[in-house]
Amino acid sequence: MSHVLIAGASRGIGLGLTQAYLARGDHVTAIARHPAQAPGLIALKTQYPDTLHTVACDLTSLDASDTIVKALSHHPLDRVILNAGISGPKDQQPEHLGTDDITQIFLSNAIAPLRIARALRPLVPSGGVMAFTSSILGSVQLALAPDMALYGASKAALNSLIRNWATEQGEALDIRLLALHPGWVRTDMGGAQAPLSVEDSVRGLVRVIEQAAGQAGCDFLDHQGQALPW
Repeated sequence: MSHVLIAGASRGIGLGLTQAYLARGDHVTAIARHPAQAPGLIALKTQYPDTLHTVACDLTSLDASDTIVKALSHHPLDRVILNAGISGPKDQQPEHLGTDDITQIFLSNAIAPLRIARALRPLVPSGGVMAFTSSILGSVQLALAPDMALYGASKAALNSLIRNWATEQGEALDIRLLALHPGWVRTDMGGAQAPLSVEDSVRGLVRVIEQAAGQAGCDFLDHQGQALPW
């Protein structure tokens, strides 16, 4: 049984990942802003009362890392999956954006995940995996996000922070860091027209994460395990 932490677990891909890992027989710590108000987590808690633990936490708050570490009581984590994020305002032209919009999307999509990952790093043993939900829209080389420029830039910032953190750790990096593109998924963020179901995306993501276990390094991969250009 592995211990898996999943942040942003109340719905969509995060909830799907929580369900998938519980079904595997793993112990899951699910982080959500209001888990007691999340029907999906409530149902899973009823089904898996002994292996699902929920923690209420706003991931963008300054004390989020302390809240999560305290809740874990220094218990080791085999997998850390930081999934939470926002798409940002509909109009993402830089000249139309206010400071609050810019701050919120970069804080939610880039700064908060890295801040939490750095705090949890001592709890992840050699061979573990820390995975971040990124997006192919964050690829600077592919530049696929002219209509979602702010969202794409925030995911590019996330990818940059992950790579620089890997470099910072140097030879001490004995785990796998993954920036993961889940595909275009039918969630509240992806919309009803998206080609992938949550189940299909999650099935691929779990396979990619588990195949990465036991290795050190830093990669940008999609839900099928294909490498993406940073």
